[in-house]
Amino acid sequence: MARKKKARAIVREFDEYFGTGTLDDWQRLCRDVGLAGYYPSITQCRKALRTVHINIHDLLDAVKQGRHPPRFGNPQQLAEYTVNSGKIFPKIKVKAMGPVRALLRHII
Repeated sequence: MARKKKARAIVREFDEYFGTGTLDDWQRLCRDVGLAGYYPSITQCRKALRTVHINIHDLLDAVKQGRHPPRFGNPQQLAEYTVNSGKIFPKIKVKAMGPVRALLRHII
């Protein structure tokens, strides 16, 4: 039961962080993960985010602290860290084309 509660909390926290999904929200996400440059559309933001391997839990913690989250060199490194740390975002809660979808990597 505690695991489900934790999963609901992280989903809620990301939804509150991200906002309604405007271009400004997507651009802020790009900045928050440490992507340099200007992304003039949601599609460009989504494409850029596919190149970044970060843990969503760490992203939310980093934003609170005013820093960028740790980045991993590839999906395998992220997967190993995620499994070992237990910081797994519940895949069942992912909205079809939302921002979480752009950040998720297959880890298990």
